[in-house]
Amino acid sequence: MFVTSKSVGEVVRQRLDSLSPAERRLARVLLASYPIAGLESVARFAERAGVSPPTVTRFITKLGFRGYPEFQESLRLEVQARLSSPLARYRDEPKQDSAVNHSFDVSTHNLKATLELLSDRDVKEAVEVLADVRRRVMVLGGRVSAPLARYLAGQLHLLRPGVGLVDSDRSAPAQQLIDMRKTDVLVIFDYRRYQPDTIECARVAAGRGCDVVLFTDPWLSPASAFARQVLVTSVETVGPFDSLVGAMAVVEALVTAVLAKLGSRAEARMQNLERLRAGDVLGGNDSGG
Repeated sequence: MFVTSKSVGEVVRQRLDSLSPAERRLARVLLASYPIAGLESVARFAERAGVSPPTVTRFITKLGFRGYPEFQESLRLEVQARLSSPLARYRDEPKQDSAVNHSFDVSTHNLKATLELLSDRDVKEAVEVLADVRRRVMVLGGRVSAPLARYLAGQLHLLRPGVGLVDSDRSAPAQQLIDMRKTDVLVIFDYRRYQPDTIECARVAAGRGCDVVLFTDPWLSPASAFARQVLVTSVETVGPFDSLVGAMAVVEALVTAVLAKLGSRAEARMQNLERLRAGDVLGGNDSGG
């Protein structure tokens, strides 16, 4: 039985470089219609990618599965986990003597699991594009992950110019991307249950040639089909709602890495902002943190 903390999609992404051209076509088809393409018959999956059924078999073997049934069973389990409601997850939680101790134990596990899930290549590429001041950066969060988006946008604004936050409360957030150019970056946070408007924003930005950086869970948001960098974080939790501890840790790590890359340029910007803030305080206009 294939056992890993990573989703099938994440395994595929991390093994792309080791695949043959025909197998990479299968990988792209799977990621573009994840996980539906992999739940179809071998013949249909092969037809989608324009390859032979034996190529599908070799592809599945390279991913670590003993056969197509085992591959599909893993995908079915992912679908079930994707669709599970917060209330159902909460009812499955065993009762604990100390809620705080158990919560901290789970958070510690989240951080360790996130380290295993992250792609070093995607993290390095994300730092590169976020530190490139020639690129404008827009950040978008969802219903639950909006605080992460606000935090990242706010921290990046301290370090570099050209950072904006997409207002996810507006009826059509994709319309706010109308001025994005090919060199720009869209950072998206999308966790189960995935938001159609967030996925649409990823599609629109990718269609304009923008670099899409996606924060998501181990089951992969459908927005991953449009993302160049996918940062997967563990969401194991105490209670009914997914944890964002792992995601926040990665956000903080990215901000630190961007600061180190920008160096004196970021430090000078922060000093200028501090002087402006000091002037507001002395002038009686400070509104607090």
